[in-house]
Amino acid sequence: MITNKTRGWALVNNAVELSTGMGSVIFITRVFSLNETGAWFMFIALFALISSLRDALIQPALVKRMAGRTNEESAGAIHLNFLAMFAFEALANVCLLLVAIFIKGNVQNLLFLYGVYSLPNAWFRWQTFFLRAKLNTQTIAVSNCVFAAVQWIGFALLAYWQLPIHSLIVVLGVASLLAGLYASFKIPYQQFLQRKNRQEEWRYLLQVGGYAMLREATSAISSRISLFYASAFISIHHTAWLGVSQRFAQLFLLPNQAMQSILFPGLVHHVNQNQTAQAKLLFHQTLSQVIAFTLPLALVVICASSYLLSLLHGQAYSEAWYLLSIYVVVAAVITPFGTAFGSVVTTIGKPYLATRIVLVNSVINIVLGYVLMKTWGLPGAPAAMLITEIFGLCWLTHMLRKEAGIDILETWQYVIKNYAHLLNSIKTKTEKIVIVK
Repeated sequence: MITNKTRGWALVNNAVELSTGMGSVIFITRVFSLNETGAWFMFIALFALISSLRDALIQPALVKRMAGRTNEESAGAIHLNFLAMFAFEALANVCLLLVAIFIKGNVQNLLFLYGVYSLPNAWFRWQTFFLRAKLNTQTIAVSNCVFAAVQWIGFALLAYWQLPIHSLIVVLGVASLLAGLYASFKIPYQQFLQRKNRQEEWRYLLQVGGYAMLREATSAISSRISLFYASAFISIHHTAWLGVSQRFAQLFLLPNQAMQSILFPGLVHHVNQNQTAQAKLLFHQTLSQVIAFTLPLALVVICASSYLLSLLHGQAYSEAWYLLSIYVVVAAVITPFGTAFGSVVTTIGKPYLATRIVLVNSVINIVLGYVLMKTWGLPGAPAAMLITEIFGLCWLTHMLRKEAGIDILETWQYVIKNYAHLLNSIKTKTEKIVIVK
């Protein structure tokens, strides 16, 4: 099912996304001013919110209709999913253009060009979901390499010609388009575009995607509300601090996303085959590998947070070390359980459980963030998030045990086993080297 080759390509893809994500943030903070950077993070917050809603609508239904089935069997659902993706994105573009008319400054220029990036990116992302459902991580990794290469060429030209910050959108749009063209050769468009949509497919898309959209809407707003609070209560300068810290911490989500992207279709496959024990084992193994990989890196980054921010983004960002530290802890230790929980309950046909937790957590974070940021200033943002995430972790731990018979303490046992296995491997190799000498 999920082979070492599949996991290996997923990690390669993770490394590529790490370099492009981190590289773009470093480039922006080094080339543009704090105010321009703050405006960019405001734009990216809106982009991420809309993208997460679109992905939540189409991804669960696409994967569940495709995992373990042939392209012929799922052609009608694929066709509908493809059309729904573009319809959603077109509607979002119209709404943002109307918003852009009534605002001014850098954010206005960025919003006017929103579709240049969002449309090709939506197409590229949809193809990524299709390939993930087929566990074709190799094509995903190569297409992301294409994206990275085009992005860096574009960034070099942008810096050389000293173009304004909204030119970044054109660069990212072209990169998404070319990466999408490469991936499209692995998608059987002729096969599924000729298939007619059935009425039940629309109902299924709205049923599965509706819960996911509601969950993602509240989650996305909650996770980015601090940026809007910072710009309203404090300053655009501090918004840049907050944006850099959150973006840096998101790098620790990449290993999680890489492994969880193959966890969901894997769980669906096992459940469709009535292989409950294998599904639980896959959950523990996948999640423990993610945590075992990210935890040591997180500790290093926390210890060197001030130095890293100064080195990568400039001295003006070094004071944001405490923001970065808290966001990294949450991303490395707590968030993987939340993502995996969503995959489990969606697989067993109870997506409303994840939606319920996300809704309550989001309301808590939005209200608590407002109170703490008004009272404490910028430190209130990570404090509110940490309190909320700990509450959510306790809740989902209970729900996993009740609904799926999964105990996350067992996952931590697997984490310890991973480290023990690594140490034994190092010990064995060291002994062999000593014997040879």
